[in-house]
This record gives sequence, C-alpha cells and structure tokens, in this order.
Amino acid sequence: MNSIPHYKYLVVEDESLIRKNLIKKITALDLPLTLIGEAANGMEAIVKVEKDCPDLVITDIRMPQCDGLELSRYLHKNHPGVKIIILSGYDDFSYAQAAIKFAVRDYLLKPVTAQALSESLQKLLITMGTETEELETYRTRNSALDQKSICELLEKYLQENYQNDVSFQELAEKFGFTPEYLGKIFKKYTGETPSKYLTKLRMNEAKRLLLNNPDMEIQMIGELVGYKDGFYFSRAFKSYTVIQPSEFRNR
Repeated sequence: MNSIPHYKYLVVEDESLIRKNLIKKITALDLPLTLIGEAANGMEAIVKVEKDCPDLVITDIRMPQCDGLELSRYLHKNHPGVKIIILSGYDDFSYAQAAIKFAVRDYLLKPVTAQALSESLQKLLITMGTETEELETYRTRNSALDQKSICELLEKYLQENYQNDVSFQELAEKFGFTPEYLGKIFKKYTGETPSKYLTKLRMNEAKRLLLNNPDMEIQMIGELVGYKDGFYFSRAFKSYTVIQPSEFRNR
C-alpha cells in the first residue's frame, strides 16, 4: 500500500504574528503538508524557493520590497509546477485577482478562517494528489525504462493531457532528465520534438472541432485544446496552418 505523499509548503507574510498564526492553523488541520520555511517578503521567498523547492507557496499580496503579485509572476515563469494561494485584505482583492494570469490556485480573504483554509487546502491537495498519481504511473511502471519506453510514456501522456497545461520542465524532472535530454530522446524515436508533437495534437483536434461545430466560438475551441488565451490560440493556429481558425472553418 502506497503511503500518502507529503507536500512541502512555504508561507510568505510580512507580519510575523499573522504568519505564525497561519502556520498554526495549517498545522492544526493535520493535512499531508510539511512546512519548509517562512519569508517576510517576495525576495526572501524566491531565495527559499530556489533552495528548498516547495510544492505550495501561500503568500500575502501586499508586502515590502517584492509583493505577492511579483512573487506569483516569478513562480509562474520559473517554477510553473509550484502551486500558489494568495491572501488578501478586502481592499486588495481586485488587485489579487490580477494574479489569475499567473495560475494562482485560490484567493483567501484576510483574516483567514480555519474553515476557508481547510476547504482551499483540501481541494488543492486533491489536485496535487491526482497529478502525482498520474506522473507516478508513467514514471514507475518500470524502474529501468529504456529510452524507447520513456518516449512511449511521454507520447501517451501528451495524448491524454494535451487539453491541459503541460510543463516539459516538470515532466523531465519526473523522469529524472533535463528537458533537453528528454526532447532528444523523443525526437530520436518520433522524428519531432515534444512541443511540436503537442502542438500537432492540439491543432488536429482544433481542426476537428472547427469543422464539426460551426456555432462554437473560436475562443472556446482554443480553450478545449489547451489554449486559455484566444488570441494566442489564433496566432498558434495560423502559424501551424497558415490561415486563421475562422478562415479554416469557412473553407
């Protein structure tokens, strides 16, 4: 029987008493979370993230030197696998929501109640557990996988997850390689890079949806094949097919 995975978390809050109280509440929930550090601002948090590699960062939005929005931007760009929960005061809530483009998982209004904290963390743990199980299935199917098997596992993973955000950095780490080496293996057996294969899967499905669903909005089709930004989807589609999605549909 597999043991329940424990996830590492970092708390970022400039007010010491609030930070300590938050950690105390999380500890009392008895969830599979292990505190790996505290930080008083985003700059301190970045140093700890680089050193300790947490799975989850819980951060206040308003802090000196480097606030929660800047920290979220940094994490999204450099550590996309790290989950983020933002804490904000009532007056800062609209400001906190600006972080949605940085894949923030939840927003909690201060003062944070134990119930709100519990609901948010348990929901996030379900997501994290599912991701861990999926990747472990691919990674541990054979502890001595040859290159061809690794390629097949990655190919299957992309086939089943092309509709979602895919981080090749995270996938490579799970397999124990660098993204460059994993890409080299994949291209050796398939003739194309993982990113090109992912794009092909997405575009082929987009073509099918465009032709078979004439009334469906193009932005929605983009979302269904893994592009949250409708403009980016249109650009990617045109780059792949030389024409816009609307032109493809009309033709």
